[in-house]
Amino acid sequence: MKRIYTQVVLISLITVIGLELGGAIYEWVVVASQWSAYPPVSFAVLQEPYGLPLEHFWIPLHMVAQVLILLAVILCWKEKSVRKLLLWVIGLYLLLRIPTFLYFIPELGVFTNADPSGPYSQEWKKRADLWVNLSIVRTIIVVSVYVLSWIGYNRFKSLTVK
Repeated sequence: MKRIYTQVVLISLITVIGLELGGAIYEWVVVASQWSAYPPVSFAVLQEPYGLPLEHFWIPLHMVAQVLILLAVILCWKEKSVRKLLLWVIGLYLLLRIPTFLYFIPELGVFTNADPSGPYSQEWKKRADLWVNLSIVRTIIVVSVYVLSWIGYNRFKSLTVK
């Protein structure tokens, strides 16, 4: 029964990380390309009353992912090859989340609170472009977490067959 539960957790983890990956790509291609296009006017996309509430998507997804990562590590602890992969997943996820809290969320808050009625600003454009470009690095990290999660699942599944 524990093996089935572990497989469900690993498949759920892959699914949630896949949703994060899809969300990251969508945010990069569609959302960030709009709000970073012509700052500060384009920052209105992020602002009340009709701004995109990005946190409604990201906060629940990250919370679920974090719980699933921890559950997967706990459930796979005795399987050394799977455990190693999942510890890499934890490390990469921390590499994703720490800059998010230290840079991405605060900087997005600055954009969200900027006065959108001002003239085009090259300084705002450079800041917005830096945010978008660095966010691509986060997407690459999510790809890595996704791939490692799949490999971990396949290793666990192959151990189950033996």
